[in-house]
Amino acid sequence: MKRCFFAILLATFSLGQTQAIALPACDAELPEITAQLLEDLPSYGNRVIQRARNLNRSEDSWSYIITASMGDLRPLPLRNRQFTAATTDTTEQIFFTTLENQYARTRRISFENYYWLFLTPTKNGWAIAQVLSSLANTDPNEPANPPRDASQGSIGQAVRLWLRDFNAQC
Repeated sequence: MKRCFFAILLATFSLGQTQAIALPACDAELPEITAQLLEDLPSYGNRVIQRARNLNRSEDSWSYIITASMGDLRPLPLRNRQFTAATTDTTEQIFFTTLENQYARTRRISFENYYWLFLTPTKNGWAIAQVLSSLANTDPNEPANPPRDASQGSIGQAVRLWLRDFNAQC
């Protein structure tokens, strides 16, 4: 009886396949990888944000990434403006936005962030070259804030973790 139950249990669990968040497609083109990355980014980013929270603070505000837009892979015209490169530039650019909510006590503030992600292929897979971000202005008549380096911020760390998981499958 126990043996039959165990066999049924084993068969039941072995039929269902589990998938990693980042599906391995080592030879996939950047648009396919970008779609997977941006789909998974809110989950990865929210975990980075939660790990960084200081729960001992009396005043605590935190944000959640609700969604990330589809990536725009059209490169900005920045290449070789000032010098002739000694090697071929293999850096790829991805522009995307995130919708985020920030919570402080009983208030919720929704805002949009703009990101420029620069990736470069390495022998171990894709790696971050740099991440720039710009916070949308709350006044729609005003331009967005100037870009700042976000490579060590929550999105930069989330992308780095995602790439680690993705590249580990290759």
